[in-house]
Amino acid sequence: MIQKSFSSQEQQAKERHLIAEAAAGNGKAFEQLYQLYFNRLYQFIFHINRHHDCIEEIINDVMYVVWEKAGTYDQTCRPSTWILGIAYLKSLKSAKQSTKREDQSVEFNDELDYFPDRGSHWVSQLEDSNWLEVALEKLSTEQRAVVEMTYFQGLHYSEISEIMQCPENTVKTRMFHARKILAKFFLELNNRG
Repeated sequence: MIQKSFSSQEQQAKERHLIAEAAAGNGKAFEQLYQLYFNRLYQFIFHINRHHDCIEEIINDVMYVVWEKAGTYDQTCRPSTWILGIAYLKSLKSAKQSTKREDQSVEFNDELDYFPDRGSHWVSQLEDSNWLEVALEKLSTEQRAVVEMTYFQGLHYSEISEIMQCPENTVKTRMFHARKILAKFFLELNNRG
């Protein structure tokens, strides 16, 4: 545990240094920061807005803000909290625009067999992954964001409240409701089988 904490502190120091260098106009440092965050932002944004077709555009928007505002980063929060906060706001804006364009809900016909033989291990993993994606669709954008930040990004509720710009108790309430919705979905799914 001590080793992990130390490497986390080293990583944060590296990210702070890259942000400071970017603020000074160092394009190479900004490129390193971009590469460091690309995959993390891709996953984070997808779990909020659910549309692969616009994720790279959102990442570019996020990183443009990071480049433009690097000089305003005051280091009171972790770099990831600051960057994910920007990503969260950009993702919400994109998600709202996407839902206005079209509803892309997923529906299944109980009479069809969607998955081949369950005997194969990889097929089972694919099925679990697909059901998880369907389950996450049942959540509101804010609930998906809390689940993403908690389980996939490893953030604490205090960091999530800072990113979402809401009280910590609101974050806890969103997680509570998300868990209830997911539990109900998986119970219904289990009862089908």
